[in-house]
Amino acid sequence: MSACNTASGGKPGAQALSGLARAFFYAGARALLVFHWPVYSTAATKLITKAFEAMKAHPMDGRARALRRSMLALIDNTNSPQNAHPSVWAPFIVVGEGGGKLWKY
Repeated sequence: MSACNTASGGKPGAQALSGLARAFFYAGARALLVFHWPVYSTAATKLITKAFEAMKAHPMDGRARALRRSMLALIDNTNSPQNAHPSVWAPFIVVGEGGGKLWKY
């Protein structure tokens, strides 16, 4: 399920996270991928697909690092250089349990 602006409150000065995002936490979700503003559908599909691939390939890294790997892959894709612009990848954030099971330095 996807909805834009899920990282923001419903009105100016409101607490962060939309009612939809809060509802998922109240229902037991441990982590959410939320957006700060409307996103480009094609880039969002690529970003989320790559994030799931990264989670599968690096299960100890956690959700936030998987999202980071996906963002870097999107930025570095020379076939779609417009995806390097922050307006494409920057709206996405992980809230909740985004960390890995084991920290690697």
